[in-house]
Amino acid sequence: MPQLERITLHPVKSLDGHDVEQATVLPCGALAYDRRWRLVDLDGETVNAKRTPLLHRIRAEFELSDAPTVRLSAGPEADRLRARVPPEPEIFPLLPGPTGPSGWLSEALGIEVLLQERPDGGFPDDRDAAGLTLVSTASLAEVARWFSLPMIEIRRRFRVNLEVGDCDAFWEDALASPARGPKPPPGQTSGPEACDELRGESFPLPPLPFRVGAAGFTAVSVCRRCPVPTRDSADGRITEHFREVFEAWRRRRLPRDVDAAAWGSYYRLAINTVGDGLGGNVQVGDRIEPVAHPGMS
Repeated sequence: MPQLERITLHPVKSLDGHDVEQATVLPCGALAYDRRWRLVDLDGETVNAKRTPLLHRIRAEFELSDAPTVRLSAGPEADRLRARVPPEPEIFPLLPGPTGPSGWLSEALGIEVLLQERPDGGFPDDRDAAGLTLVSTASLAEVARWFSLPMIEIRRRFRVNLEVGDCDAFWEDALASPARGPKPPPGQTSGPEACDELRGESFPLPPLPFRVGAAGFTAVSVCRRCPVPTRDSADGRITEHFREVFEAWRRRRLPRDVDAAAWGSYYRLAINTVGDGLGGNVQVGDRIEPVAHPGMS
């Protein structure tokens, strides 16, 4: 039975992750503190690693409590694109305004940035799939093998919330893109009879709901990846032909019980989700249990 092996929060979008043993699930399906803060420029545009690779060179260590803080530091490579000494490491409260980390980050990045906060659901990339992201440990290990990279580097590049063990590589794909199923006869949408007729025809199945412990989710899609995974997580340097190699291997390793017809490309990894509206908690060791579609064999 697949079970939860790792929980990673990313409190500030595009900065380092923070591993925890348990986390609160908000009604939308997001984890409390995940992507709760983001950086914007003075025009209100999001500043993230997609547009600002210098963010890769900033290290962040979080203390998440009633008064959360972040310790920021920058290694020597943080200055490679600018002829200046990066700021000294410093601890800040995670607060918008002058007492927070905005000034330090502005100096490190060479542009004026402000910290914004949204406690209720954070700042997901896709508001239609505002829940947590999930991937199997075996999937990450497979990708690490393709590029001869350590697991810690693959985790840092793909930035997934939940990591699941005791399952095969790309097991999670079938939650979001299940293989086509039998077409039910007119007027029959569930029950055993729906699978006994018209066996030669098929139709797309919707994504599968599933539970992590007592918390409920529905897979929305297999996540289309941005340029961030193509770069070294410590200095932002591009891994040549990363996407091309990734897609070639991904196509070859696609599970048989997955329908990728709607993907558009194979540059996808992990699943996006929405919550069941009830929230709850997840903790390392929880079982992950898909909920089958009624009447489907």
